[in-house]
Amino acid sequence: MNNLYAILLAGGTGSRMGSDVPKQFLKLRGESLLRHSVKRFRRFGLLKSITVVSHPNWVLETEKELEDLLEPNDNIVEGGETRHLSTLNGIQSISYDEKDIFFIHDVARPNFKQNELYQLVEQTKIFGGASLVCPVTESLVRVKLHQNYSQEPLKREEVYAVKTPQAVAGFMLKELFMDSLPNNSKHHPTDLCTWMGERRVGIVDTDFHNTKVTSPGDLVLADSLYIND
Repeated sequence: MNNLYAILLAGGTGSRMGSDVPKQFLKLRGESLLRHSVKRFRRFGLLKSITVVSHPNWVLETEKELEDLLEPNDNIVEGGETRHLSTLNGIQSISYDEKDIFFIHDVARPNFKQNELYQLVEQTKIFGGASLVCPVTESLVRVKLHQNYSQEPLKREEVYAVKTPQAVAGFMLKELFMDSLPNNSKHHPTDLCTWMGERRVGIVDTDFHNTKVTSPGDLVLADSLYIND
């Protein structure tokens, strides 16, 4: 392994939160969700750089928010029209080789643990990509698109919820980029697992603390589940 990089996705507009500012700037225990993610990766201590992918309209605000946390190797880049294009913008802003590893993280998830980052690296060395996942506790069924019935229960023990951070190796990126050309509208996956398609993805178990702030009530939940790590 050579270098470790972190790509932090912070390109939201806050539409689902009903807020005047994007959710990455919402405060949790006195600091923005964005700062929480940057601080957790900074405490990891092994990164070559952190790249924050910002909505084009909020780059200056992002710079101001992080001016005391970013180091000379770090960078802020503009995001794309989709989450996946934003991920590509972040990765392609860095010169890397096949032994390097990228963490990809949604800053709307303020709770992840340091030991999970180490485990992601080890799984990525084996599979080329890895993700935090959490067991699903509810019973699940598959519902036909645009229809109001189900004929297929799913085995709960075989279904996991995908979380971030995720990680991908440089040697895997070349073939993944072939699947993700910007002019190919069929390939705008919502996370690394869907981007890797039928390839094997290493998994690292996380738990209920790793919640995502999407709607107003989620900020209260994230506060109640906050972990000091």
